Amino acid sequence: MTQRRIYQNEYPYFITWRTRENYPLFEKTKFAELLSYIIFNAGRLKRFNVLAYQIMPDHVHLLTMNACVFENLIAGTETRDVRSGKMPPCPFPTRVSRPAVGGNPYTISDLMYTIKSFYYKQIRVKYGIKYSCLQPRFYTRIADTEKYLNTVIQYIKQNPIKAELSSKYHRLPYQHFDWKKINNLF
Repeated sequence: MTQRRIYQNEYPYFITWRTRENYPLFEKTKFAELLSYIIFNAGRLKRFNVLAYQIMPDHVHLLTMNACVFENLIAGTETRDVRSGKMPPCPFPTRVSRPAVGGNPYTISDLMYTIKSFYYKQIRVKYGIKYSCLQPRFYTRIADTEKYLNTVIQYIKQNPIKAELSSKYHRLPYQHFDWKKINNLF
């Protein structure tokens, strides 16, 4: 049975997913480069902004936000007050087959399906790996306050430091922060 998700596109999503059996697949840079490319393209195709990500040897953290809502925030047409840390309730239902908020017909599940399925297809074709190397599920949290969003950003930033990983994990393709977009959220 699949896990039901609550779709709230008006807030950034913090997503984590793992490799199967915690295999350190992404120690090899070629696999991390491919995933980085796919994350950006899937975000563009499914209309999600990639705010930040961290590729660790056996798991990935991604901070993303609906591109339509983000554009409305920048244009000043979104009504929530991020700076106060208080978010007004969503005026539309948040659990529907397709989100009613933000004008994006794609959900976070659609984004993750695109990332994982395309990654699997690419490593099968390019490297002959004939099994899915990623766990089928993923974990999401909604960053609905400024405080929690800051916590998520710091967590993503500090993750390779805490794990005592080499310096390659502190730059592309392993780590990415779009500071211009992140700073526009505050």
